[in-house]
Amino acid sequence: MKLWLATTDASLAAKHFELGLFAGVLTNPTMLAAARRPPLEVMRDLCAATPGPVFYQLENATPDKMKRQASELLARGWKNIGIKVAITRDGCAVLHWLREQNIALRLATAVPAIAPLLLATALDVPWVTPAGSVQEKLGGPSKVALLTEMQAMLDRQHSSTCLIPSLASPAEMQALAFVGIRAGFMWDRDVDRFVNHDLVQQTVAAFDPAWSQLAIGGAAY
Repeated sequence: MKLWLATTDASLAAKHFELGLFAGVLTNPTMLAAARRPPLEVMRDLCAATPGPVFYQLENATPDKMKRQASELLARGWKNIGIKVAITRDGCAVLHWLREQNIALRLATAVPAIAPLLLATALDVPWVTPAGSVQEKLGGPSKVALLTEMQAMLDRQHSSTCLIPSLASPAEMQALAFVGIRAGFMWDRDVDRFVNHDLVQQTVAAFDPAWSQLAIGGAAY
């Protein structure tokens, strides 16, 4: 499974990327507002701190305004900046324009159902962040059930579009991987919960007596 990191903290991103686990960084307007810094400064620092794509979500506005936002970002010269666009009618027009501009780092967001997902595939969007819990909150299919259907549809269509759903826990990551989901993102605050697995820690701790014996009389190696 390809893993992505949701963060606006460049120093934390650099620290987590040292693990070699993450393919890129995702941001959204809520996260950027909470950072209380100019958004362009945040994106600049993230692009400098990490080698993978760093996605910025365009404001939900007219196509012309969104194109101007995208152009201003791309003109900064940050080679790993990516453009994230909600899959509205105007968003479709912008994603199409980005494709015509040969912008490879394109991502469709706010995708709560299969029909909008198919719009993203029609636009050859490489990545989609699905709003997997929206229907569940309204009494519809569970997040896992919806993502299972979405992945099955992509497989039937032989589409290269990759879903990047949120991963709430290691158990959910396992469940989504089991049904064929190939990527997911975790929040920066949750990384330790994923990489510090209790059973791994217990297994490693079982070797402590042996290491103590090996260290008798000097260094272990």
